[in-house]
Amino acid sequence: MGERPGQYRLLVVEGTTSSLVDLPPQGILLVGRAPEADIPLTDRSASRRHARLFVEGGGVRVADLESHNGVRVNGQAVSQVHPLQPGDVVSLGEVQLVLYAGAGGAARAPSVSGGSPAQAEELVLGERVIVVADPALHRLYGLIRRLAASELPVLILGETGAGKENAAFSLHHWSRRSAKPFVAINCATIAESLAESELFGHEKGAFTGASAAKPGLLETANGGTVFLDEVGELPLASQAKLLRALETRRILRVGSTQEREIDIRIVAATHRHLENEVEAGRFRKDLFFRLGAASVVLPPLRDRPGEVEVLARRFLAEACGAQARPAPALSAACLEALSRYDWPGNVRELKNAMGYVAATVAEATVEPAHLPERILTALQAPARTGAAPPTPPAPVPGPSAGASPSAPGPRFAPLAEELRALERERMAEALRATGGVKVRAAELLGMPLRTFTLKCKQYGL
Repeated sequence: MGERPGQYRLLVVEGTTSSLVDLPPQGILLVGRAPEADIPLTDRSASRRHARLFVEGGGVRVADLESHNGVRVNGQAVSQVHPLQPGDVVSLGEVQLVLYAGAGGAARAPSVSGGSPAQAEELVLGERVIVVADPALHRLYGLIRRLAASELPVLILGETGAGKENAAFSLHHWSRRSAKPFVAINCATIAESLAESELFGHEKGAFTGASAAKPGLLETANGGTVFLDEVGELPLASQAKLLRALETRRILRVGSTQEREIDIRIVAATHRHLENEVEAGRFRKDLFFRLGAASVVLPPLRDRPGEVEVLARRFLAEACGAQARPAPALSAACLEALSRYDWPGNVRELKNAMGYVAATVAEATVEPAHLPERILTALQAPARTGAAPPTPPAPVPGPSAGASPSAPGPRFAPLAEELRALERERMAEALRATGGVKVRAAELLGMPLRTFTLKCKQYGL
């Protein structure tokens, strides 16, 4: 899931779901419950034509369309066209939109010279403490708290290391099941031949090596919550049995003929696009709909720049505390470097990086040179030097006056422009192949329908 530098995104939180919506490089977008809305909403507190977003000139503005419940930005009602900054929270009735900027946008600008880090809130969940310092995460954990009061299965989506298990544990801690077990299962680590036994248990003698009966992980969580991490990695045979267990609330151990009742709540997570996995035949559609009664999308750390400094200081203090030594200070240059790095491993990678610093740095101040080599290498790549801003798309010039006409240089167009042209061509081909049916065209391309519809408007298809 790459993104173009400077591209804006919206986190949409409504009802029992959240989703991330990519905004086009420029355009005017309708937000509301109307069928023609570019960003469609379902919550009844939103008007059919509630607001417009203007994406132009490298920025985003919002305007109320005389909606019933109005538009509020960071809690303040707005009546005129209002400019938005990354991190702003836009409320449309009960729906909340949080603006993000991509790697080249304003959200990446560090605040390390006389500025203060984002305000952090500690969520104390038993022995687990979760630090939240990003506007979108504040809203997401509010959604999680509301979902915890229900018995709905919840599907948590996000990149590896983005904090999916913390979100799952929060659902358990704030629920009526908090006194019962929370059992986390990493489906990616279960061997296919052992998946059924691990999940549902087995009886003595059920197979070679089964010297004693053993309850499965679902059975051990009875009364509590089961967290199926990386559920997209489950074998199809295990998916079918899991679906039956969820529908009947009964499990059958391997080698047994007697079903056992279970009372569990399922929270699942994956970094995959399960819609694409369903279309490819690698994930059962019925299980997907069963698990996704409610969904929570966690933004990657690169979209939450305000949290980097807060989390880095905390992780460094924890790692140094484990060594019974004071934590060194993070220099302004070091904080600036941390803010520019993309964190493909998200919060987990940041924690590991601070653990490395705690183990290897004896000085009183941490400088950029003390960071792990992979971070330094990534920061030194041309795309991350920050030496000059990218030039806007422009006609490719001919040879300069001093160039030899007999040996003209190669002609280039901006790569992003070429990729957009290719994407538009493939979308147009898919529409032709399906007679203009967008649902089928989106399926052919493995693209979520909402994204496909938005890009159709963007490309004039």
